[in-house]
Amino acid sequence: MGLYERLLEERVQEEERRRGRPLGAFYGSDSTLLERRLADASEDRPPGYRGDLRLLHRYVNEGVRGQGDAYRFHGLKARYREEYAELAAEARGQGEIP
Repeated sequence: MGLYERLLEERVQEEERRRGRPLGAFYGSDSTLLERRLADASEDRPPGYRGDLRLLHRYVNEGVRGQGDAYRFHGLKARYREEYAELAAEARGQGEIP
């Protein structure tokens, strides 16, 4: 079996493995808090809530890269104070806030 055939077969197997199973809300996340918040996000949340939480998580863990990111991060911190406090505590290794 050549390289091309093997790669094609592996891709088919990967597609069969993933078929029918949607990826998680934040696939590959190491944050249990973020996973729980995204899974429990109800429909009464404002539009973009899940995306904002993902972005807030990224800023808390990786930092901001420029002035635009800093403005966005400050706005998210002000809008989602409770979520920010929990994500920041998790990033510092303090676990979840009761």
